[in-house]
Amino acid sequence: MSRVLITGGHGLLGREIRKVFLPGGYDVRETDIAELDVTSPDSCRGAVGAYRPDIVIHCAAYTAVDRAESDAEAAFAVNEAGTRNVGVACRESGALVVTFGSDYVFDGTLGRPYREDDPVNPLSVYGKSKLAAEEALRESGCDHLLVRTQWLYGPGGKNFILTILDKARQGAALRVASDQTGCPTLTKDLADGVLRLVRAGARGTVHFSNEGRTTWYDLARFVLERCGLAAAELHPAATCDLPYPAPRPAYSVLSKEKYRGITGVSPRPWDAAAEEFLSSLPAERPNA
Repeated sequence: MSRVLITGGHGLLGREIRKVFLPGGYDVRETDIAELDVTSPDSCRGAVGAYRPDIVIHCAAYTAVDRAESDAEAAFAVNEAGTRNVGVACRESGALVVTFGSDYVFDGTLGRPYREDDPVNPLSVYGKSKLAAEEALRESGCDHLLVRTQWLYGPGGKNFILTILDKARQGAALRVASDQTGCPTLTKDLADGVLRLVRAGARGTVHFSNEGRTTWYDLARFVLERCGLAAAELHPAATCDLPYPAPRPAYSVLSKEKYRGITGVSPRPWDAAAEEFLSSLPAERPNA
C-alpha cells in the first residue's frame, strides 16, 4: 500500500484530498503546522523521514491574496521557501511531490483558456509568490506533479460561496466583480482529479478546474437564485471600484486539454458541481 503524507491537512483542500485518497487504497497521514511546519527544512526532513511516504501532497499554502500585498515576507516564506523545503526533503527520500499552483501566475490578457506552457506574468504579490513556489519546486530536483487550479471552494473552510450566502442572509447589499472571468472549482472534484493524475503517472504541470467559465458576479447570482435568495441586493462592480489591494487577472480560465489527454475524462461543469455543493449545505443555510 502506497503511503501518502499531506501537508496542510486540516485546510480546505487537504481535508478533501484525504477523503479521496484514503478509500482509494492509500495509507494516508495528514499533518498541519503543529506536526509539519513547511517553513522549516528540519521539520520537513523529519516528517518525511519518519513516515517515509511514497507521495507527499503539499497543500499547505499562504492564500490570503489581499493581505499578501502588505505581508510579502510571510507569503514567500510559506509558498516559495515552504515548497522548496518539501521538494528537497522529497528529493532526498525519493518521494513524489504533488502540489498546487494558481491561475494568478497569469496576467489575464491572453483572451483564451491558459495552457500549461503559456507565458506567466503575475500581477500581485500572491501571484508572484506562487510563481516563485513553482520555480522552487522545479529547482529542488524532486519528482513532481504541479496542478494549477483556480477559484476553490468546498466544505470545511472559508470561501466565496459561503461568504455570499452569509452576507445575503444578513441583508447586506452585495457588490461583486463582474469583470473577472474564471471557473469555480469544487475541492472534491480537484481531489478526485489529483487521484486520477497520480494513478495515470502524470508529471510536470497540469491544469485542473471545473469546466466552463463565469464571473464572480454571475457566480453570486447563480448561488443566490439556487438558494431562494434572488431578491437579495446584488450589484455588479468593476474590480477597480472594489476595496481589493491586490490586482487580479481579468481572464484566467484554465485549459483542461492536457488533463483530458492524460486521464481520458473531462471535469464536470462548474454549475453542476456548485449545485451539488449547495445541496449538501447544513439545514440552517437557505434552501439547503
